[in-house]
Amino acid sequence: MRTLLFFILFISGILAKGIEEYRPISACARYNKIEYRLLRSFRFQKSHYYLALNPYTLESHILDAKRVVVSSCSQNYFNSRYYKLLDYSTAAPYPLQNDGITHGSRGLYLSVDLCPSSHRGYERRLFLALIAQPKHPFPVTLFITKRWILRHFKAFKELKEWQKKGLLDITWGNHTAYHRYKQKNILKHNFVLLPKEHLVNDILDLEVTLLNYGVIPSIFFRFPGLVSDRKSVEIVKHLGLIIIGSDSWLAKGQLPKEGSIILVHGNKNEPQGVLSFLQLLQKRDHLEVKSLKSLQ
Repeated sequence: MRTLLFFILFISGILAKGIEEYRPISACARYNKIEYRLLRSFRFQKSHYYLALNPYTLESHILDAKRVVVSSCSQNYFNSRYYKLLDYSTAAPYPLQNDGITHGSRGLYLSVDLCPSSHRGYERRLFLALIAQPKHPFPVTLFITKRWILRHFKAFKELKEWQKKGLLDITWGNHTAYHRYKQKNILKHNFVLLPKEHLVNDILDLEVTLLNYGVIPSIFFRFPGLVSDRKSVEIVKHLGLIIIGSDSWLAKGQLPKEGSIILVHGNKNEPQGVLSFLQLLQKRDHLEVKSLKSLQ
């Protein structure tokens, strides 16, 4: 009964400030005979839940802790797509920019960054164009920040509504809560590499924000500015998140090719990138865009 109650409240998006004792964990478990990787533990209305991942589908789920049986990880888990992608996306040599997975095998992968922005509104034209495509729901990964959500809450609600209606297949990626940036700092002392940055808190804060508004966070993470170092990569790996870069940042003129992970900004910071993608939609009648959850 508690699971049903949580599900109803969760989908309705009325969990504001309901998540407590949110903390990272790492364990394998079984739930309804399916193996999961447990990522986070938390309480809601005095009951215990897990944020968990199906390592074979890359889908995130909320599980009632009383129905979860913690167990040793199977050999299948170590052969799963999740385990392999996590290892690949966090391996050396740790470049200063664009670490992680930058391309897939077939088709294209659309990712939209929603960084903090002083612009009013958002790139609604982009999402309306996606909704208008013959393929429904159109897959898109939103790398979102808490600061953008709070400043553009009406837009955030609209995106959730489109997902609920089946018009968009949104994967909610983590772009940190605050996306800190100092204009005068060089890259190796900027973004998550700023001296006062607490990356673990910044990542978990965004996850709690999403949960409080009825959204299940995915296991995909993008560094702000695509800037990182070995320490920050290891932190992200410890939290069980797969790092996503891009080999087609459209506003920088990086044209997509087969398997490209496309990056555009949906916060009106880079309208040229959005325009480039809209032109791509018009030029190619059968544009195969896939969800990041299909990465191999």
